[in-house]
Amino acid sequence: MVKRSPSLFARIFNLENAISILCLLPIFLFRYTFILFPGPLGYGPFIAFYLLLPIFILKYRIPFRELIWISFVLIIGAIGAITGIIATSVFIKVAGSIMLPYLFYAYVWRHFDFNIEKVFSLYLKGAYLISIIGLLLFIDFFLGQNLIQLFQQFIYIDSIQATFGIRLASLLGEPTYFANVVLPAGIVGMMRLVRKRGEEMGAGLDFITKRRASIIILSLLLTYSGIAFLGLLLGGVLLLLRHGAVRYALVIPFVLIVARIIIFQVPELEERYQGLVSVSSEKTQTGEFHGSSFILFNHAFITVQNLKENPLFGSGLGTHYLATEKYSLGNKGVEFHYRTQNAQDASSMMLRILSELGLFGGFLVILFLYRNHIPRVPEDPVLWIISTALFVTLIMQLLRQGNYILNGFPFFVLGYVYTRHEFHKRFR
Repeated sequence: MVKRSPSLFARIFNLENAISILCLLPIFLFRYTFILFPGPLGYGPFIAFYLLLPIFILKYRIPFRELIWISFVLIIGAIGAITGIIATSVFIKVAGSIMLPYLFYAYVWRHFDFNIEKVFSLYLKGAYLISIIGLLLFIDFFLGQNLIQLFQQFIYIDSIQATFGIRLASLLGEPTYFANVVLPAGIVGMMRLVRKRGEEMGAGLDFITKRRASIIILSLLLTYSGIAFLGLLLGGVLLLLRHGAVRYALVIPFVLIVARIIIFQVPELEERYQGLVSVSSEKTQTGEFHGSSFILFNHAFITVQNLKENPLFGSGLGTHYLATEKYSLGNKGVEFHYRTQNAQDASSMMLRILSELGLFGGFLVILFLYRNHIPRVPEDPVLWIISTALFVTLIMQLLRQGNYILNGFPFFVLGYVYTRHEFHKRFR
């Protein structure tokens, strides 16, 4: 009797594919895309946690190692609750919102048996899909916004106008969020574009063809986000420096010159650049600067003041908003309407970590990035490319995104660690 092969529908819509989609859902959907129920744990993409965590807990061993490290950080961060700076209930809410996603993604990696190439390949497919959606929404802006309006009937989608079209954000709410999430795929895309046609990228990366790489990189550029441009620049420099020959580094000055030209040709980028240049000058007193630049500068000032008072361990997790109330430049009459803007996340994860966990927290970040770095080996460059791509997005999120868990950030953190573990298994 001849066995019938499964139908296309059965191959696509099966249990394992459904689990894979749910695993990646919190990465590629903005938290406000839809709401399950009111409260900080009611964001729509969190449905993946509630559906899969019970299954994972029953099926796999408890991730003790990850829980120990997360608990260690939470204990250090409990200083605010211990000293009465914030209510214990507030700290528990913050701690729970951090623990839940890290626990979930620790299980996700276990579900895929820590197969770095397989999981990263799934991520690349997701990044490509939302890049396609983003480009369709960008084109739709010029055609009457019918597609955007159709999407808005079911989920939350925002469109921010730019000098040319809109700032691409796809399903991730804000251009910066899109840039942070898709950046690792952009780094891989740059590597694909410099490879000869027909030359394989390696297991886990071959999904990215030159055409797909071009689509992903174009979508990143159309965010008009400084994070996208800076991340691609940093990734390009790292790839040039470590791609087997120091002579490639001679290209870096040329790249920097081109980057400067681009900044002054793209109004959105020039506005941010001029804002950063002028924010510490006398113009800050007259408001002649880019708003987000002042907000970032304000939180840098707040962090420094909070560090002076709480240098070693900071003021505790969930307390930066109180430091903002106390130290904001708005209290001195400087741009009062920005006084408490981004008070919860400090506009930068590194600033927030320094404010809430002190110099010890900053030391942990540097140690983490250094400890999990891996060298490039000619025998297997794939792990190094993946590690470098993850490293770049971690750096960018430390610079310009202060939410500890937004858009699957724990996925990238744990992926960076597990890539190092896999490297040591193979080569030591």
